[in-house]
Amino acid sequence: MGMDSRAVDANRPKVLLVDDVPANLLAYKAILGRMGLELHEAASGHEALALVLRHEFAAILMDVQMPELDGYETAALIREHASDTPVPVIFITAGDRSEAREFRGYDSGAIDYLFKPVNDKLLISKVRVLTELWTHRRKLAEASDALRRVNGQLSGLLRGAAEGIVGLNAQGTIEFSNPAAARLLGVETAALHGRSVTDLLSDVLRDRVGADFVSGAMRRAAREDGIYRNTQTEFSVDEAPAVPVAFSLSAIEASQQQDPGFVLVFNDISDQLSAQEALRRSAEHDELTGLPNRRIFQRHLAQCAEGGDDQPFGLLYIDLNGFKPINDQFGHDAGDALLKTLSWRMARLLRGGDSVARLGGDEFGVVLASCATAEQACQIASRLLDTIKASVVIDGLELSCGASIGVAMFPEHAATVDDLVKAADAAMYQAKRGSEGPIQTA
Repeated sequence: MGMDSRAVDANRPKVLLVDDVPANLLAYKAILGRMGLELHEAASGHEALALVLRHEFAAILMDVQMPELDGYETAALIREHASDTPVPVIFITAGDRSEAREFRGYDSGAIDYLFKPVNDKLLISKVRVLTELWTHRRKLAEASDALRRVNGQLSGLLRGAAEGIVGLNAQGTIEFSNPAAARLLGVETAALHGRSVTDLLSDVLRDRVGADFVSGAMRRAAREDGIYRNTQTEFSVDEAPAVPVAFSLSAIEASQQQDPGFVLVFNDISDQLSAQEALRRSAEHDELTGLPNRRIFQRHLAQCAEGGDDQPFGLLYIDLNGFKPINDQFGHDAGDALLKTLSWRMARLLRGGDSVARLGGDEFGVVLASCATAEQACQIASRLLDTIKASVVIDGLELSCGASIGVAMFPEHAATVDDLVKAADAAMYQAKRGSEGPIQTA
């Protein structure tokens, strides 16, 4: 007899796609269709709420701008009427990235944003993290439920589990561990048995919950609340490398034991943390060139300005000349390749403490933290201009473009970061007019 298809489907993560534009729903389905997910669609906030009440979703991708109920209102209603476990919502928007909008989204239940046009790899990465978390959460819940019903045959029943599972006596001494526990921690099973569970904990967590298991906060929470959870910490054994983990500690129900033991279930979250770091980096760096984006550019400017008048620094605004004709004649792939090469050249030319950021399109900003005079800044601008003008061979094509560069110094030309940016921008446009050369000082 074959496996019940309903049971198989129940283990597939469900993802809800919410957008009032059918073409967008079709695009998202095409991107996510090969991930083995069960995809549901809703064309409005009302349809989305109805589906959430009938299904358990691992994630919701929701357009912000929709008629009747917009994304924020829909997310708030979902959070209010859904089950006790909140459903993570990723907003998809073509709007601006203002803090006010982001805070409103987070207040309504969002955990992240994607901006149109949606990058395929970024969307898949975010959804994969959430569906894997959903899968692990289900496994942890199922393991915890099973462990409350186990008897003397506990060891044999748990050996096939993928999670690390450790059985403790009432004093917190490890008496059982499944093969996955030793494998995840990089040690032999014998290295675990007979030692206190607090030996596994990181120094930070041990200081927080107490080195003595019997009187510590973990045991108290597991006994009083049924479970103690920690979503991110580290376990290590002896000289083995520390492993980032999420874990739960549960008291084992046993009617004939006055002081029952405990079971600890943990997972290696290295991949999850790597994905989170990739998401953080993508939020701070230009996707095409890998350079810092405008947010990091502004932060670097503000940090330099904190030194005050006693620590002058320079700012360059660079706009490429002749880039659009290259895009129009040879296509966007050639244009993108040229941008990446020029970005790499500019970053390599700069000194430590200086940085170049892509501000959008073919416009770049360079913070010269190491420059004290306009003369020094102009010298660097001249070298940047030379490296930009040098031809680039892409797929047999020899491509080249020029640049207009505006130079401004803090505090010589402006006393605030905003005024410094305006001064450099105005100087760049003066250079772009071409009457006085490609490099102009504010």
